Amino acid sequence: MTDPEDDVREIRRVHRQWWAANRGLDVERMRECFAPDYLMWNLNSHPYFSLEEKEHLFRYYKEHMVPTEPVELWDVRVTVEGDMGYVTAEGILPVVIASSEGSGSAVMDAAAPHYERRGDVVRFRFRETSVFRRDDGGGNPIWKIWHFHCSPLAPVHEPRPGFGDTAKQRGTRGPVEVMSD
Repeated sequence: MTDPEDDVREIRRVHRQWWAANRGLDVERMRECFAPDYLMWNLNSHPYFSLEEKEHLFRYYKEHMVPTEPVELWDVRVTVEGDMGYVTAEGILPVVIASSEGSGSAVMDAAAPHYERRGDVVRFRFRETSVFRRDDGGGNPIWKIWHFHCSPLAPVHEPRPGFGDTAKQRGTRGPVEVMSD
């Protein structure tokens, strides 16, 4: 039997490492976080069907769109039951567009007026769910991410249907965590 608090700490560690690896697109640090057969629904709105495809995506984005600042997360929640767990969060992914191709995705159009710009940096607002299993893909009891789903958050000034409040009015829930080394 494992200690649930240890499980939460380990899942948080892997989750932080994953987001820290995004800065500069560190393939090796990213690889350590994921199971080989994992599935990603990327912020760019496209699916990636394995760790191998994710590596290819990181290398592609190194030429076109690079996160050069730490990712910011808030409302980070970790739930664990047995050998499965999940993390939910909201955040901002700051990137520098390095080519005319940019994200390669209409969903992540850096010219869209609702994305915040600071000089050369575009700040994409997102929400995420990451599913963890205590299984490294080889049957070893090591926490890995098996599924990652990331999608855009509504613009900060857009009223929430049914409630009328905005993300700007609500603010963040809990402290903002900066995912850096």
